[in-house]
Amino acid sequence: MQLKGEFEATHPDIKVNLLILPENEIRAKVTTDVATGAGTFDLITVGMYEVPLWAKQGWIDEVGTTLDADPAYDSADFFQSIRDGLSFEGKLYAAPFYGESSSLFYRKDLFAAAGITLPVKPTWDDVVAAAAKLHKPDQGQYGICLRGLPGWGEQGAPLGTVINTFGGRWYDAGWNAQVTSQQTTDAIKFYIDTVQKYGEPDAIKAGFTECETLMVQGKVAMWYDATSAADLIFDQKQNPDFYDKLGIAYAPTKVKSPSGWLWAWAFALESTSKNKPAAYEFMKWATSKDYAPMVFAKNGGWGGAPSGARKSLYQNADYAAYGKAFNDVILDSLNTVNPLAATNYPDTPYTGIQFVQILEFQDLGTKCTQEFAGAIAGDQTADQAIAKCQQYAEDVATTLAPDTMMPASVSFWMVMNTSLT
Repeated sequence: MQLKGEFEATHPDIKVNLLILPENEIRAKVTTDVATGAGTFDLITVGMYEVPLWAKQGWIDEVGTTLDADPAYDSADFFQSIRDGLSFEGKLYAAPFYGESSSLFYRKDLFAAAGITLPVKPTWDDVVAAAAKLHKPDQGQYGICLRGLPGWGEQGAPLGTVINTFGGRWYDAGWNAQVTSQQTTDAIKFYIDTVQKYGEPDAIKAGFTECETLMVQGKVAMWYDATSAADLIFDQKQNPDFYDKLGIAYAPTKVKSPSGWLWAWAFALESTSKNKPAAYEFMKWATSKDYAPMVFAKNGGWGGAPSGARKSLYQNADYAAYGKAFNDVILDSLNTVNPLAATNYPDTPYTGIQFVQILEFQDLGTKCTQEFAGAIAGDQTADQAIAKCQQYAEDVATTLAPDTMMPASVSFWMVMNTSLT
C-alpha cells in the first residue's frame, strides 16, 4: 500500500506489516488463520461471503461500535447494500475499503466500426452476437474476456451471475442440488461455450487482473467484471491509449433482471488479535471519508482511489467529473442489487448472488470451477464437468446441519498485520 508511510508518520507508535497475495491464496490463508484461532494477523481483508459466517462463529469482532465512537467516521455513509452485507444481526463486523457490483465494459470505437449498437441494459444474447462479430484472434483481438481461472471468487463470480440470470440456482428450497437442472446447465454450458469461442487466450489462467490487463492493452472488445475496474480503465494516466474509447453497460441479463453481483473488500479484526487498539486505528484511517481523496492527492489522479463503499465520494465534485462516463451505471447497480433475491425463486434457501453463504461453499465453488476450467480447456466435456459439480453439491447437502445455514440477511487481496513498536 503506497500510503502506509503516511499512516506510520502520523502514528509513530504503530508499525504496519503487510502480506499481499493473489486472491485464491489469500482466501485459503485467511480462512485457515481465523478458523484455527492462530492469530497470525490482526486485520484481514474479507468480503461479504465471509463476514456473516465468521461473525456467527465468533472468529471476527464487531467493529461498528468502536469505529463510530469517532463522530467523524460516520459508518452511515456506507452504501446500505454494502453495510448490510458486512453485518451480522444488525451490527457491522467489517469496514469496507471499497464496494462493487458488476458491469460490462466495451470498446465504443470497435462497436461503431462494426456498426453494432449495444443497449445500456444488454442481454447475454446481445453480448454473444457482438462478440462473434468482434472476435478476430488472427489480429490479436478477442470478443470478450470472462474469467476462466478456477476459484469460487474468480471464475465463480461472473459464472454465478450467469446462472442466476438464466433462471438457475445451486440449491432448491429443500437443499437439493440443482447443478444439473435445465436452467443451471444451460447457463454453465453458455459460459463455457462463450469463453471457448470468443474469449481470451489461455482463459483458464485469466482472472480479474489478467482481463483488466487485456482491456488496457486494447486486446478485448468487451469485459464483464467488477464495477470497481472502471476507476482504472477510464483513467487517462493508467490507460492512455483507450480510456476515451470505453463504454459501460449494466450486467447482461437473460431471464432474471437485474443480474449484477454485490461485493465489498473490507477490513475485519480477528478475535484473537493481540494488537486491537493499533488495528482499529489503521482500519479507521484506511476506510475513512478522507482516504480516497488522499489517494487522489498522492497519485495525481482518481485511478487508484477506492470507490463504491462511501456515498460521500460521489458528492465530491472532482470525482463526479472524473467518473461522469460510468458513475450513473455503478451507482444505480449498487443501489438496486439485492442479495436476498439473487435467483428467480423466492424459496431459494441461501443468500448471496455470486456465492452460496454456507461455510462449505469455498470448497464446493472451487472444486466446481476447477471442473469447468477443465471443460474450457477441452480436457473434458461440459456435461462431464457439470455432472461432477452436481455430485460435489449433493455431497455438501448431506453434511449440512441446520445451524450452518445462514438466515436471509444479508482483500483487495491483502492481509494486514499491525503491531505496536
